[in-house]
Parts: sequence; structure tokens; C-alpha cells
Amino acid sequence: MNMFSAVFILPAICIFLACVWGFFWFRASRLETEKTNDSNTLYISSLMVNDYIDMVGNTMEVLRNDAYVKKALAKPDFVWDGNMSVAAQEVLNMVMIEPMFQSIYILKDDEYRIKCSNPGYPLDERADRMMIETFYQSRFGKYEVKYYIDVYGKSRTILYMTGGEQNPITGEKESGIIIGLDIGEIMGNIFQAEREGEQYLLTDEAGNVVCACGDGYIKGEQLQEEAILEFLNDSEIRHSEMTVLWGGKYLVSCVNMENGFYLLHFLPYKYVASSIVHMRNTFIGIVLLLVLLVLLFAFGMSNWVYSPIDAAIQTTNSVAAVSPAGESSEKIPERVGRTELAGVVQTYRIMVQAMNDMNLQKEQKELARYLCGRTRQGKLPEWVEETYGKAGIHSTVICLRISDMKDLQENNTEEARIFVHRTIVNVTEQALKPLGDVLVNPVDEEYTAVILFAERKVPTEELTETIREIFSVIRDLVHIGMDAGISNGKEGFGELAEMYQLARAATAYRFMYGIDAIVTEEQMARKALCGKGNIDTKNLLLRLKEGNREKFKEEYFRIMDELRSYSIQTAQDGLLDMAAEIMKYYNSLNFHFETLSRNDYEKLAVELGKFGYLDDTWEWFSGMQDKICEMLTRAKQADREDVVDKAMAYLRENYADPNISAQFIAEMYHITPSYFSRLFNERSGYAFPDYLATLRIEEAGKILVRETNRSIQEICEMVGYTNASYFTATFKKKYGMTPGQFRRNHMDSNENLHQ
Repeated sequence: MNMFSAVFILPAICIFLACVWGFFWFRASRLETEKTNDSNTLYISSLMVNDYIDMVGNTMEVLRNDAYVKKALAKPDFVWDGNMSVAAQEVLNMVMIEPMFQSIYILKDDEYRIKCSNPGYPLDERADRMMIETFYQSRFGKYEVKYYIDVYGKSRTILYMTGGEQNPITGEKESGIIIGLDIGEIMGNIFQAEREGEQYLLTDEAGNVVCACGDGYIKGEQLQEEAILEFLNDSEIRHSEMTVLWGGKYLVSCVNMENGFYLLHFLPYKYVASSIVHMRNTFIGIVLLLVLLVLLFAFGMSNWVYSPIDAAIQTTNSVAAVSPAGESSEKIPERVGRTELAGVVQTYRIMVQAMNDMNLQKEQKELARYLCGRTRQGKLPEWVEETYGKAGIHSTVICLRISDMKDLQENNTEEARIFVHRTIVNVTEQALKPLGDVLVNPVDEEYTAVILFAERKVPTEELTETIREIFSVIRDLVHIGMDAGISNGKEGFGELAEMYQLARAATAYRFMYGIDAIVTEEQMARKALCGKGNIDTKNLLLRLKEGNREKFKEEYFRIMDELRSYSIQTAQDGLLDMAAEIMKYYNSLNFHFETLSRNDYEKLAVELGKFGYLDDTWEWFSGMQDKICEMLTRAKQADREDVVDKAMAYLRENYADPNISAQFIAEMYHITPSYFSRLFNERSGYAFPDYLATLRIEEAGKILVRETNRSIQEICEMVGYTNASYFTATFKKKYGMTPGQFRRNHMDSNENLHQ
């Protein structure tokens, strides 16, 4: 009993006091960490929001300085001409570059000259009037907010800016530009308030809520709490504190953005405290466990003479005593073997082996969830840092991807697939082991995460060469192709999930580099900045129309080389545009001249999306080339005289189009203009210009008589003429009088008839 008291009571008290002190130290440290992390995360998100807001101001500056926009606003009367067309194209380009733009209006005298909105924001006449009124009620050069319900019944929050010219005498707005940004959609995309009571707010300097994500404040409200208003008056760019609000405790973070806006994040304290509560329970468990161990130790020491329990505990607690085969690496001690504890020890060893296997699977799933987590609040499994933690450790994350996953799933059994994944793990561990500690963790059937912990920063060239050796060995062993993405190396463990996401994103650029691609984070970043490519497909279409297969193939692969220098999105968009141009030409050969619909573009995108690599898309373009060349061959052999009948029918329907010419019609039917003009003259008895002019003038005469309220200029434009003088001269040549005389003569005839 004396031995028991000495061995148990004093250590138990020391353990208890040490755990209590450790818990309170952990609690204070954890709160500071949470405040720092939340403030940093909110600041990073604010940069994205600020970029969108700055884009409005930059776009306004570009449009206000654009010469064609200035010309469009300077005209006293609205006339659609070349300057207006170019200005409209400039506005369209601005809207298409950024899908978060709701609309851009070019206004003058209570009406818009040019209007462009994104497809997701249809604006009817009521919305047009709302935007015009908003412009005249706004302040130039200031960011302001507008709330409205769109045609689909969805509530929209629009951040807009206006700019333009004012009457120097009256101060009234005469003309200008209004640009709308869907700040509500941007906030909804960036901030996801997934927890009860959590909320993100975008406010102005006066504390008015512009946008709200989560439950609590709603847009348009005014902040009332003094504690929150103090955050807005704080001179620091970012600030985070624990604050009592609405009868509860919250972690409140605030970022002072540019342009006079503030970003706020309210997080209930219970979520911050969840890890603290978990650690408190852990500390309690540790205390109880250590006290229990001390109790057992004291009991064993005091009863050493009478029982072999100490030997049994030492045997069963030795994890190293259990081999992978499940057999003991050392015999059960004689002292234990002479008692009934021998069976207990053997059973325990079997249980330890089973638990080790279960723990391995659990740890792999736990690490996979952390790496694939979409939020920054995921927690690195403790065992990773405990196992690989060293002073000055450098971490590098590699994402390995099976390139022919579909073939592996369709042509192999589950056992074969398991063997393939084990081979990938074993080969990777052995190859990278000389560089440092390696953690290979399957994420799913297609992706495998490889984390290298090294005491030095491993050069990218050395790492790339090692991965190529891994690919070669795996191909020889299991005949599987691989791709890889490599993150930048960083010190410590804090950003492993973000590093894995970047490495995994880099594997997407295999589309550009081809099979067995190894793409680094730096390569991906450089590619992402090359996003303003403008692919010229004129030569490609010209070679296709000529039926020159070799030149077409040569031009196609030249364009592919050009696409590889852009970002992956730009390359895919360029590929889709190129396919769309070829599809339009193919449709025109079948006499279908309608523009491609959105559904057509989606079908094309699906067809091209089936190819995993850029070079593989040649299969689709080669197939289209075969179809078009076959149609061109048949067309050259067929009789072309029916083209005249089709052309005359087309003219009767579209005579008002000012762009119609013999060359335009000839290109529609893929023949030369001279051949078309000769056919038209032979079949109709008219020269093409005379036939078109007759159609237009006869229709103009009907409109002059039928619609007496229309002006000569309006009728001129209705029948396809852009020059009123030329129209009058042509009309007089046909009828021997001007259009005005023709109308008056007809009106006088009607009056005489009635009398």
C-alpha cells in the first residue's frame, strides 16, 4: 500500500495540473489562430470582390475614352452607321469578357443609343426604363446600388457606375454611360454561409448593407450595433475580434476595401469553440487515461511479487511485436505463459493487427477528405504532422492521375484495379524515398495524392525526372498511362490541402501538353495569364473550301500550336469557335444559313469535350473535312442552273437587306460571282443589279401609296437603300417622277375618284 500511494497519488496530481494548464494555453492560442485565419481568409476573398468592382471603373474609363463611343454620343439624331456599329461591338466585347456584368447602356436624351446585357440578365422595356431613370438619378463617377426583380422573378443586386456629360448651364445630364455589375451574384458565388448564424455582409461607409449572404441582416438595412460600426471606423485594413452581438458571442472580421466598401463576416462563437470543446474533452480523456495508466502501473509495481500482469501489459502493448503476417516477433514470456494470460496476449495481438488495418483505411479516408475539402476550415489530420513533423521541413504535393481510367474500369476486374493502385503506391514510395519522407494516399480511383516531406527544397527538374521514371516503371508493370501535377514547395504543413488542389488543377493542363504530361504550378499560372488569344481561322476555312487536305491539316496543327500558348479556357473557347465556323460552312453547303443556336454550341462543346487531349481533336476536324470535301465534289458535278431560281426566291424575301450583292449570293451557293451573273442573266433575262433595283423600287411604290405617314427616308431604308438621293434617282428612272410626286399623284387620283 505504501508503494501504491507513492507511485500513484503524486504523479496523478502532477498530470492533472499539467493538463489544466495545457488546456488554457491551447484555448488562448486557438482563439488567436482562428481570428488570424478568419481575417486572412476574408481579406483574400475581398481582393476577388474588389477586382470585380475595379473592373467596372476600368471599363467605364475605356468606354468614355473610346473614339467610336464618343462619336455615337455626339450625334444629335440616332443613325445606325459604321461608327455606331463599331461602338456597339466595343460594348458587346466588354460585356462578353466578364459574365458578371449585368448590362452596359450608352444613353443620350432620355433614350439609349446602345444597349448590351449578358444572356443571364434579360432586360425588357420596363428594365430599360429603370436603367435610364437610374442613370439620370445617379452621381457621375460614384459606385451606387440598385435592387430590382428581373423578368424571371429573381431578386438582383446591381452595383453600377455612371459617367458622361452635363449641361454646363443647367447641370442636367445630357449623355453618358451606365455599367451594371451583378454584385449579388458575385457575393453568392464567393461566400457560402453554410453554418447556422453565419453571415457575410458587403456594406458602404455609412453602414448600409449592400449584399448579405446568410441569415441575419438583409440587403438595404442599416447597421445598428455600435460594436460593428466601430469596425467600420477602424483605420486598419483588416481586423478581427470576439464581440457580443444579439445576446450571443461572435467572431467578427472586417476588411476595409478600396472604393469605400467594407466586407464583414459574422461567425457564431460555437463554431470557433467546437475545436476547443473537442480538445477539452481530449484533455479530460488524456487525464483519465494517464491517471488510469498510473493506477495500473502502481498496482503492478505493488503486486509484482504476486502476479505477472506487468509482463503481460509490456507484451500486449508492444505494437512492434506484431509482424505484417500477424505473428509475434518474440515469444510470450515464460512467466506469462504459465498463466491464463497467454491466451489473452495472443488474442490481443490479433486484435492489434486488425485495428492497424482499420486505422490505415481510416487515416487514408481522413486525409483524402482534408485534401479534397473546398473550404479553408478543413483540419489536417494530427497523425500527419506527428509522423512527419520535423524542424525546417519542406512540403511538396504531387497529384498523380491515371490517364486511361475509362479503359481500366471497363476492361479490368476489381481485383486487377486494386493491384494497379497498389502498384502505383509502391512504385511511387520507392522512387521518391531517396528525396525524403513520402506519404502516398489514394484520393479516389483516378487520383492519388503524393506528399513529399524533405529537409531541403527539391528542385522541380529533379522531381520531374523522378516522376518520369515512375511513369516508365508503371507502364512496364501494369500498362497504365499517367499524368501528374506538381505544386510549389512550401515550408511546414499548413497549406497541404491548397497545394493538393493546385496540383490537381495542374493535371487539367494535360489537355494542352498531351499524354504523360507533368505540369507544375508555375506552368499552370503562366498559362492562366495567357487568356486573350484571338484565333484567325480564315486560312483554315480557305483551305477547306479549296479542298486542299494537306494544307488544311498543316493549318490545323499550326493553330493547335498557337492554342497551346494560351490558357486552357481560351484554348477550349478557340477550339469551339473554330469548330463552329466549320459547322456553319458545312450547314451552308446544305443551304441552311441560320446562325448556330446555343443548343448547337452546347452539342459541339460536348463532342469536343470527349477528347482528353488537344491533339486528339483532329479526329473530329478530319471527319468534318471528309464530309465537306465529298459535298464540294458532288456540288461541282451537279447542275448549277437551279441556283438562279433559289436566288430569285431569296431576293423576294430579303430585298431589304442593304448588303445583298451578286458576290454575296454567289458565295451562298459556292460559285464564282461572274458565273452566277451569267446564269442569272440567261435564266431571268435581267442583269442582277437591274432585277434587284426593280424589286426594291416596285415595293417602295406600294409602301408610298399604302403608308402615307412614312417619310421618304424611312421608305428608302425599308427597301434596302442607304442613300436617299440614289433612291430618288433610281425611283425617277423607273416611274419618271420623284417618290414625293408619285405619292401626291396617287392621292390626287383617289380624291378625284371619290368626288
